[in-house]
Amino acid sequence: MPGEGSSETDAATGGEQQQHAPIAGPLASGTTPSLTLARSLNCEPDALMSMPPFDLFVAQISSDSTEARVDAMKKLAIVGEAMGPEGTLTKLIPYLTENIANNDKDDDDEILLILAGQLALLVPGLVPGHAALPLLPILERLCSIEETVVREKAVETMNKIVPLLMPGGSYDDGAPFGLLLATSKRLATADWFTAKVSAAGILPAMYAFWNTHASKGDSDNEAKRELRILFKDLSEDDTPMVRRSAAKHLGRFVEAVAGLTDTADDLVKSGKAQPAIVDENKRLVTYELVPIFQALSSDEQDSVRLLAVSCAGSVGCGLAREPGVTAEVVLPVVRGGCADLSWRVRHNLAKVFSTVTGSLGFVGPKHPTRQTEVFQFFAGLLQDNEAEVRAAAVENIARMAQLGGAELFQEHIAPLLPALADDLVMEVRSKFAQTLMDCCDPAICNTLTDDIILADFKPLLENFLNDEFAEVQLHILTKLSRVAHLLGKMDVVVSSILQMAKAQNWRVREAVGRLLPFLAEARGVAFFQDHLLDPWLKIMSDQVADVRSACVDGMPKLVSVSGSQWIQAEILPHYTRMYDESHSYLTRITVLRCFGALTEKHGESENNLSPELMKQIVGIMLKGLKDRVANVRIIAARGLGLVTISGQCDDATMSAQVVPALSDCITTEADQDCKYQCQLALESKA
Repeated sequence: MPGEGSSETDAATGGEQQQHAPIAGPLASGTTPSLTLARSLNCEPDALMSMPPFDLFVAQISSDSTEARVDAMKKLAIVGEAMGPEGTLTKLIPYLTENIANNDKDDDDEILLILAGQLALLVPGLVPGHAALPLLPILERLCSIEETVVREKAVETMNKIVPLLMPGGSYDDGAPFGLLLATSKRLATADWFTAKVSAAGILPAMYAFWNTHASKGDSDNEAKRELRILFKDLSEDDTPMVRRSAAKHLGRFVEAVAGLTDTADDLVKSGKAQPAIVDENKRLVTYELVPIFQALSSDEQDSVRLLAVSCAGSVGCGLAREPGVTAEVVLPVVRGGCADLSWRVRHNLAKVFSTVTGSLGFVGPKHPTRQTEVFQFFAGLLQDNEAEVRAAAVENIARMAQLGGAELFQEHIAPLLPALADDLVMEVRSKFAQTLMDCCDPAICNTLTDDIILADFKPLLENFLNDEFAEVQLHILTKLSRVAHLLGKMDVVVSSILQMAKAQNWRVREAVGRLLPFLAEARGVAFFQDHLLDPWLKIMSDQVADVRSACVDGMPKLVSVSGSQWIQAEILPHYTRMYDESHSYLTRITVLRCFGALTEKHGESENNLSPELMKQIVGIMLKGLKDRVANVRIIAARGLGLVTISGQCDDATMSAQVVPALSDCITTEADQDCKYQCQLALESKA
C-alpha cells in the first residue's frame, strides 16, 4: 500500500520497531489510499476505504504489481494488529501457510525476505508463544529457499520463536516436541543443500528447547540423541556449504548440549565462575561433539576450518574448562590454527583468541608451561605476515594481559609493542592504540601496574600522538584520562597534547579540550594557568560547536580540581571579557553554558560553589537575559533554571534579582521559546 505522503506509509516504516495499537476501522483513521494502490488493484479509491484489512491484504498480495505486493508484506504485522489475535490465527496465518508453505512456485525473494522478518514481529506481542506453532511450516519453507538472505532471516526468526513456544501451553498431544523434531529431520535430510544449511542453524535452538522444557524420560533422551545424530551427519556432508554451516553453529550446539545458558564469550569476558556441567552432558560433549570439532578444524576447505577454530572457546567451556581435558582436545586445534597456511583461519582465531585462552582453564601457578605455550601462540599472531591477522590479534592484548598477568605480559607481549606501534598499516596502529588504552582501564585490565605503564606505554603514547592519522591520535586522546594520574610524569605527552590544540581535525581539538581539566589535576592549577589557559580559551572560541562544548563539559571537573576561589579569580574575568567583547552570539552562548555547567548537578554530586562565585554566575545570566539575540536569552533563562535547581543561590538574591527578572521576561519577551524557558525556571523554584 504505497500511500504517497499518507500517514499509512509512516506507520509502515515504523512497523518493525514498535507494537501497534489496534486499528479502529478497516484502515487507520485519516488514511487516504494512494492512486498507485488503487490502480494496482483495479479498484476505485473510495472502495478501498471500506475494504476490511484482510481483504485488502489479500488483494494487494495477489496483485501483479511488485510494488504493491512488497508494500503489503511490509504491513503484515499491522494487518495482524488490525485483525486481532483471533483473526490472525484463524485467517491470516492459514492464508500465508497455504500460499507460502504449501506453494512450490518461485516467489519474489524480496517478498519472502520481508515475510521472514515480519513473522518475528507477530510473536509474542500479537500471537502468544504457545499459539505460534502454525508459523513453523511457513518458516520451514523459507529455510529451504535458495536465496541466502531469505534463509538466514528465516533461521533467525525460527531461533527467536522456538524458545517462546512452551510458556502458556499444555501440549497434551506432545506438540511442539513432535513438530520440532519432524521439522529438524525434514530440513537436515532434504535432498538439496539449502535446507541442510538452515538445519544446522536451528538445531542448537531445538536442543536448548528440549533441555529447558522436556522431561527426562527415555523418549526425550532419544529425541535429543536424534538431534545430535542429525548435527553429526550435517558436519560430515559432502557439500562444503553444509559443513561450513555446521562449523559456524558448532559453538552454539556445544553450549546447548552442555546446558550452558551463557555464551563462552560472555563467560570469559564477565569473569563469571564456570557453571557446573552435568556429568552426562560433559560425556556427550567429549565423546560426540569433540570428534566433530576436530574433524571440522582439519577440513580440507579453509572456509570450514576458519569457522571451526573460532568455536574453540565454546568447546572449552563445554568441557567445564578442565585444564587436563582442554589440553588434549582444544589446545592442539589452537596450535594448528595458529600455524595454518590459510591466513583467514589465523585471522578468525586471532579475533577470539582471548576467549579461547580463557576457556582453556590454564589459570594460576599450576600450569606455567601451558600458559607460556598459549602466550607464544599469541605472540606469533601479533607478528603474523598478514596485516589483517595482526589487527585482529592486537584487539585481544588487554584481555590477554588480564588473563595472564603482568609477568607473562612483560615476557611475551611487551617486547612486541614497539614494532606494532610502528606498523606500516594504519589499521593495525589504530586498533593497537585503542587496546593500549584498554590496558589502562581497570574495568578491562587491572593487572598492569603504573610502573609497567610508564616503562612500556609512555614511549608508545608519545609515538601515537604524533601519528599522521587523526584516527590513531583520537584513540589515545579520548581515553588518556584513564592515566591522568600519571600525566605528571609524561612531559613529552603533555607537550604533544598542547600542540594538538591547534590541529586541523576538529575531533582532535575536541578531545584536547576534554583532556585539559585532567591535565590541570595532574600538573596543578599553576601549570594550567601558565600553559593551558590560552589553549582553553581558544577552544572556547572554536568554530565547531562540539569543540566549544568540550570546555562546557569540562567546567565541573575544573572547579573540582581548582576550587571556587581560583575559578573566580583566574577564569571568570577572561569569560566576562570574552562575553563583553564578542561579536558572535555563539561565543556568548558558550560563556553562559560554562557558567551554567558550574551549577549543574552530575548524578548525586554537585559543585560546592562559594556565595561570591554564585553571585557572579547570577549576574552574567541576568545580563544574558537582556541580550539582543533570542538564542542567547534562551540559554540565559535555562542557566537561571539550573541556578534555581542547584539550591546554592541565597534566598535574598533569588527574591531580589532572579525571580523579578524572569517574571519581567515572561511579560515582555516576544520570543515564545525564551518565554517558555523563563516559565520553566520559575516553576523549578516552586
